[in-house]
Amino acid sequence: MIPELPEADPSLLQFEVEANYAGWSLARYVAEKLRRPIDPAVLEKILRGSSLVHREPELLPDTPVWPGLRFALRKRSSGDQGEPREIPVVYQDEALLVVDKPAPLALHPSARYFVSTLTHALATRHRNAEGNKPDPAHRLDRETSGLVACGCDPKNTRVLKAAFARREVEKSYLALVEGAPEGDFDVDLPLAVGTPTVKVKVRVDPNGMPSLTAFRTQRRYADADGRPLALVRCIPRTGRQHQIRAHLHAAGFPLVGDKLYGPDEGIFLKLAESRTSPPPRGEFDPLLTPDERRALRHVRQALHADELSLSHPSSGERMRFSAPLPEDLRALIAGLRPL
Repeated sequence: MIPELPEADPSLLQFEVEANYAGWSLARYVAEKLRRPIDPAVLEKILRGSSLVHREPELLPDTPVWPGLRFALRKRSSGDQGEPREIPVVYQDEALLVVDKPAPLALHPSARYFVSTLTHALATRHRNAEGNKPDPAHRLDRETSGLVACGCDPKNTRVLKAAFARREVEKSYLALVEGAPEGDFDVDLPLAVGTPTVKVKVRVDPNGMPSLTAFRTQRRYADADGRPLALVRCIPRTGRQHQIRAHLHAAGFPLVGDKLYGPDEGIFLKLAESRTSPPPRGEFDPLLTPDERRALRHVRQALHADELSLSHPSSGERMRFSAPLPEDLRALIAGLRPL
């Protein structure tokens, strides 16, 4: 039997069929909802096995689904490593909470992460007297560290999300990239989500959404072999998925440590499809070869959201926040030679 609430069993990835998918086969629906392509034969085996959990008398890969149908897939392995020891609070009042999210902490629960998420930590540590929990008003990748603005109740969260949607919030990131940009540059390339191999990867596409990022070169470096790197300030003018990472890749300056847009997307696929849990924080996955580790340089993508400017959701006062580079990125840069 499937628990009534997702929180009841973090080992299950739960689904509830939406009205617009009525009549699709179960296999087609699951394939659509998964974050990456899956071989049809593998999916058929999963849906006929004990990994499929449901209340129905019979539920097979070719069964037409209906609105409200609830079922679950049992996860192969857990990515949870417990709650993070600390979520640094940058600012907090009755309406607004701004935290400095550590990496590699996911924002929201997923197939692999449940307890090890920012929303879970906020729910357990920052509920107010009325029982409301803070909720993030925008996205930040699991391997990206830095500032996250949260509304302390549903009303203030809605106000913040609307401000982000209207592009009234200014965000700035610091990134360590491969290569030596000669100066400041902008990337104005439309982006679309999905590639033949990775559903969540974005690509440059003339039919995609308009996307603009300004890049300001802060400092240039060289590694022990003389290969160039640079610390770059990234200012997204639009808010597309993976925008900074995709634009850096398109410009020829991929983000250090990026497993999806870096040296080889096969690294991402290898880790995503593995049956093992993620490694302890701060360590390379043991599945990676020495050559892959050298190509990545760092255990996570070297991107940090260090500046945020927004209007307070209740008072309207303009507020500006900052968060210093975390220790792992400072140590990474300290091992380079300034140019």
